[in-house]
Amino acid sequence: MLEEQAILTGDEDIQKPPAWLIDSVAKSEYKRVIKDLKNIKIIGNLDLSNLCGYCNAYSMYRKATKDLSKSDLIVKKTSASGTEYDAENPLIMIQKKYAEEMRKFASLCGLTIDSRLKAATIKIDKVENEIEDEFGDI
Repeated sequence: MLEEQAILTGDEDIQKPPAWLIDSVAKSEYKRVIKDLKNIKIIGNLDLSNLCGYCNAYSMYRKATKDLSKSDLIVKKTSASGTEYDAENPLIMIQKKYAEEMRKFASLCGLTIDSRLKAATIKIDKVENEIEDEFGDI
């Protein structure tokens, strides 16, 4: 697994949640996911920004969801001419935005099942190739 060793980085920068995480929810999520990511050895210092991006988006998604749960999905708006009309609550778009950001960063950090399966497939293929190189096609 020389390829794996060649791309591994240090992990001293990811040991603790950075101070620039948005709030305590983001810091708690950081602590939760870093534990598992370090166990499967797919994250290092170069992943810090993406991991923090995920945690900040997670926190904002939770906040938007909480605020939305206390609001109506349809709200009254007033047009420029003064006419009142029904419109989608703007919190829905905010929630969608942060859900998309979470998905993007989660994929980059190995937090999705797809990204972990891809990494596992690569590892298994490498092991099979090493066995075949060592013993031939049995």
